Amino acid sequence: MMKKSILAGTALFLTIAPFAAGAANAASPAPAPAAHAIAKSVKQGSFVSASVERKADGKLVIHWHTDADLGAAKVYWSTNPDGGWKELVRTYTNYGGYVTEDPNPGSRVYFKVKGGNGAEIKTAERKLPLKGTTNFRDLGGYQTSDGRTVKWGKLFRADELAGLTPDDIAYLQKSGLKTDVDYRTDAEIAAKPDPAIPGVTYVKDQVFQDTGSGTDIMAVLAAGQFDQLGKPGAMLVDANRQMVDHPDAYVKLFDLMLDPNTSALVQHCTAGKDRTGLGSALMLLALGVPKQTVVDDFLLTNTYRADYNKAAVDVMVKQFNVTDPTAVDVIQAMMDVRPEYIYAAFDEMQKNYGSIAGFLEKGLGLTKAEQAKLQQMYLE
Repeated sequence: MMKKSILAGTALFLTIAPFAAGAANAASPAPAPAAHAIAKSVKQGSFVSASVERKADGKLVIHWHTDADLGAAKVYWSTNPDGGWKELVRTYTNYGGYVTEDPNPGSRVYFKVKGGNGAEIKTAERKLPLKGTTNFRDLGGYQTSDGRTVKWGKLFRADELAGLTPDDIAYLQKSGLKTDVDYRTDAEIAAKPDPAIPGVTYVKDQVFQDTGSGTDIMAVLAAGQFDQLGKPGAMLVDANRQMVDHPDAYVKLFDLMLDPNTSALVQHCTAGKDRTGLGSALMLLALGVPKQTVVDDFLLTNTYRADYNKAAVDVMVKQFNVTDPTAVDVIQAMMDVRPEYIYAAFDEMQKNYGSIAGFLEKGLGLTKAEQAKLQQMYLE
């Protein structure tokens, strides 16, 4: 593999890990707009969307939107998205929301809102309230092209997990998590191994091979030779193409998804943005979620990691005495997710397989029957 390709692969983790100490002191990311869950339509009207946002004081704000006044409403909660619902409050759908204390602190909580006409919708916090990560989130609640919804509490994406606290680990145990899929290299894992989570199986699923070229990147940064990294964002555009061209890790991901014994699962890398971003995109696309929704989820990382990324860029600029604005742009682009990154992957699928669907079937070996099984497992 050419040196440029090697650098592109390693940039996904090496631009972040060396600066964790400086960036860790930044404030936690501001809550992002929670993504929406979609309800089944009913003749008299239906819920259009719902979301949950956690405030700084720990209270939960449940929002919902309807296409008509559905009359009285009942709000339920459960630690299991598939059942065990307990009534929380009776209110009215035209209020559009409800603020509540966390009904079960320390555990994953799901909500269901039911209108007077029988229409209902499920929702939950998109980003899990964990102390030791910045980007651990649920892929549930997204609507598919045929009107179904990705189940909550089954598919998660995250950044590195080395900082999980004992309370975080207990939270994940109670969430029903079964599998931890780690996309990182041996070097990354050795530096920051995942903690053991009782009841959760750890699976190493390396996207890029260890190349030993991390020192090259650090040397480039230290020498100020940013022109070797190309234009801002070019490295990650190339990396996304590489991941499509060498998709073995994602083949393994779908094998795990298809096995009921290994789902629910979290897949993660270091920042939870590039390797995990493509993995999440492929999962949602295979379930029938529209491309634009997939792109929106990909870009949501910028919101959750905004404060962390700003602190990390500041540390890098100071450490390497960077004064050239273009060089700063290169560093910022390495920390961001941008539409052109994920579209580079889509374009590579189109070029090599004719379409995204062609890549799923031929590039990943995911048959139509297997895609139907995935949809049966993860949609409602």
